[in-house]
Amino acid sequence: MARRLFLSVYLHWFRRDFRVRDNTALALAARLADAVVGVFVVDTRWFPSAAGCMGPFQARFWLAALTELRRTLLDLNIPLRIVTSADPAAALVVLARELHADGITFNKEYEPGQLALDRRLTRLAQDAGMQVRACKDAVIWEEFELLTGAESVYQVFTPYKRAWLAALAAKPTSVAGLPRRGTGLCCAADTVPAARALGYGAVEDSLPTGESGAEAMLAGFSGRLMRTYAAQRNYPAVEGSSRLSAHLNAGTISIRQCVVAALRGGAARDQCGGAGTWLAELIWREFYRMILFHYPHTVTEAFQRRYARLTWPERPDRVAAWSRGETGYPIVDAAMRSLAATGWMHNRLRMITAMFLVKDLDVHWRVGEDFFRQWLVDYDQASNVGGWQWSAGTGPDAAPYFRVMNPILQGRRFDPQGVFVRRWLPELGGVPVKSIHQPWLMSAALQKQAGCVIGRNYPAPLVDHGSARLAAIGRCVAAAARSQKSGR
Repeated sequence: MARRLFLSVYLHWFRRDFRVRDNTALALAARLADAVVGVFVVDTRWFPSAAGCMGPFQARFWLAALTELRRTLLDLNIPLRIVTSADPAAALVVLARELHADGITFNKEYEPGQLALDRRLTRLAQDAGMQVRACKDAVIWEEFELLTGAESVYQVFTPYKRAWLAALAAKPTSVAGLPRRGTGLCCAADTVPAARALGYGAVEDSLPTGESGAEAMLAGFSGRLMRTYAAQRNYPAVEGSSRLSAHLNAGTISIRQCVVAALRGGAARDQCGGAGTWLAELIWREFYRMILFHYPHTVTEAFQRRYARLTWPERPDRVAAWSRGETGYPIVDAAMRSLAATGWMHNRLRMITAMFLVKDLDVHWRVGEDFFRQWLVDYDQASNVGGWQWSAGTGPDAAPYFRVMNPILQGRRFDPQGVFVRRWLPELGGVPVKSIHQPWLMSAALQKQAGCVIGRNYPAPLVDHGSARLAAIGRCVAAAARSQKSGR
């Protein structure tokens, strides 16, 4: 049927690029073919029953984005097909054959699993006589575009950032518009499944969704919030961050749109200002992607080989208390409860909770990385693995082994009045400011007066931070010594 109606048909595979504007591979498909069909594969390995499942907040966010994408694509005469399969590459080729497609386009990703999938799709499609076109879209500079003078991979962020900015100055980026409108529909569009139909329970959206939601959020951030970003971004009780990470991850907004907004905000003039600081966060995102591309073992193993012999015991009771927000440290517990309720966590709180789990509770960073995968609306493997290895001190450009964040001091500094803590820990609502981050130090009489009896209304600290800090430092030193002794 497609052959009779159109001279050529291309499939565009959507996976983390749920937008029509500034979509590199979608625009390419529209230039190459008379008719374009969008395809999204619902991978059964993401279902709640699977070991590597997608979390409920992210699943709902993606499905909402797909629903809007379906509507906007139809305005361009591009139907969206939804395929459910445990083998996305094979499913794409089967659909391409059904529609007599000449080729398939997609935007590249850089994670080990996605790279393997890309190779399989390319092989199957070429065997079937189809062209496959993969495009750079999710990053400004990809795997081999930024290398050191010795043609090696940057392993430290600051020189990587300098090279990134220099390359941008030499070759500025720009934002493209909509793809060319197709001549007509070559098949019907499918209905996007509901999260419940895939086995997910009900959760509430904590962010505007879809391409329209992303553009509205970027527009709202690009004024006063961007100017004050450097000063306000570390305070979870105030609206100081862009909260665009979920949209960048789903591709409802492009990295180029964000970079151009940062440059318009003055990032090039003042790297320490709000726009410059936000641009640096976008560069961190690319840094972690390139690290994961070149060092795929870091998904499960320490980047720094001297910590390859660093081990952690099984501590299910500590993990359970951490995940429920019942460690006895208010800033940690409030952060974990906010994650469970909203699917989002402030970046400062990610560092605090991650370092607390690894350093204070002596739990492997992979446990926390997997937990965040299950709950974060903006879960991104490269950034999440990078962030957890930074906190554990095992990654590239990581926090040194002797840096162990003090959750009490972090709370006092970044939530000085306890506003965020009280929002998520109502049992501490009556605790005075001077005790909000150490409620266990209140006298018995003051605990009763505040309605917060430690051990009854709120747990006692699970560990003593001072002792835990020294033990964590000792473990790192011993692991490095063992690796040196073994010659690794």
